[in-house]
Amino acid sequence: MKICFVASTYPRHETDGSARFIRSMAEALNELGHSVDVVIPYRADLHLAPGPIRVFPFRYIWPDRLAIMGYAEAMQSDQHLRGLAYVLAPAFALAEARQLALLHRQSPYDIIHAHWVIPNGAIAALVASRIARPLIISLHGSDIFFARRHALLGALARWTFSRASAVVSCSPELRAGAIALGADPATLHLTPHGANPRLFNVAQSECMRLRAELGLQPDQPVILSLGRLVKKKGIEYLIQALPDIVRSAPDAICLVAGNGSELGLLQQLAADLGVSRHVRFLGAIPWPETPALYAAADIFVVPSIHDARGNVDGLPTTILEAMAAGRPVVASQIAGIELAVADGLHGLLTPERDAAALAHAILTLIQNGDLRHRLGENGRERVRRELNWTTIARTLSEIYSASAARAMPQGRRSPI
Repeated sequence: MKICFVASTYPRHETDGSARFIRSMAEALNELGHSVDVVIPYRADLHLAPGPIRVFPFRYIWPDRLAIMGYAEAMQSDQHLRGLAYVLAPAFALAEARQLALLHRQSPYDIIHAHWVIPNGAIAALVASRIARPLIISLHGSDIFFARRHALLGALARWTFSRASAVVSCSPELRAGAIALGADPATLHLTPHGANPRLFNVAQSECMRLRAELGLQPDQPVILSLGRLVKKKGIEYLIQALPDIVRSAPDAICLVAGNGSELGLLQQLAADLGVSRHVRFLGAIPWPETPALYAAADIFVVPSIHDARGNVDGLPTTILEAMAAGRPVVASQIAGIELAVADGLHGLLTPERDAAALAHAILTLIQNGDLRHRLGENGRERVRRELNWTTIARTLSEIYSASAARAMPQGRRSPI
């Protein structure tokens, strides 16, 4: 099949980890024999290397410094839309629709797959309806959050869901949100993300090399968190857990990788709690270095929360990556995390916003090497068998085929 992804975010260059899951999904579909194009908003720092996935950026505003749509830049800490986003929305929608329609004229698509119901799903729905092609929508988190809190965006999401052949959700909570916005439960598919087990199979020598570069001892307990530093990631609760952790494991070190609006507040919190020497803020990590970083850690922590406005992640792909690297996961028992991590089997799950429970779970793994190893290996095996991009691509292929078969009796109108 010939498929077009319509997305707001995509890796900008080979070292960028932004929305890497979209590229991984497209590459896995390509390996199954599908042809995948990706339509994304233009940025001045895009440096896309040639490859099997054709990527088509579209411009919607000049000068380029005003191009804030996508790449998480239209939001403030994932809680509010910036005022400029509302101003740019009409030009963005027109440019994205025009790019999609133009590509379809040149080489017709079989499937239109929009990532995020708002804004891409709505824009893609207009074009998909006009060219009589099935529309698939993937939900990732903030799209449902904003649609449920803004009347206009909610109405737009309802209209979009009514035109979708299938809706793919990586979280039961997102699925429930879509139903609340009028999505037909019969069209919904609960499908987790994946990871590439080969990519995260890192040699022990590489792990030791990175530990040495970071000044870490071979047997020093290393806790890792990786992701954007915004409220819904809950990193403040990991910092709050550190005093309890270091009382029992005084040489433990916490690596916090990523940038974001919460960085300064987290650094101040660590100082206030007297644990600054036990925390290292590494900043953004180039994508090729992330497998070794997972391997250099003993425990991977995802203390996700519903932020003050109710926003929450769907299923962080970092969880799947850590599992692929054979690292046990300590995570909040919310959203789509339980689709990947079974408590006591692949990691330990704790209530959200509970620093004491988080500390207890982390200490349990620090103090029990056998348990740590067993949970890590169980997670690695689950990714190898189930939660990998090849398996996810096969599931998507089945959804595409079923959607195309349902659409066929209606006939196809001429490309626009």
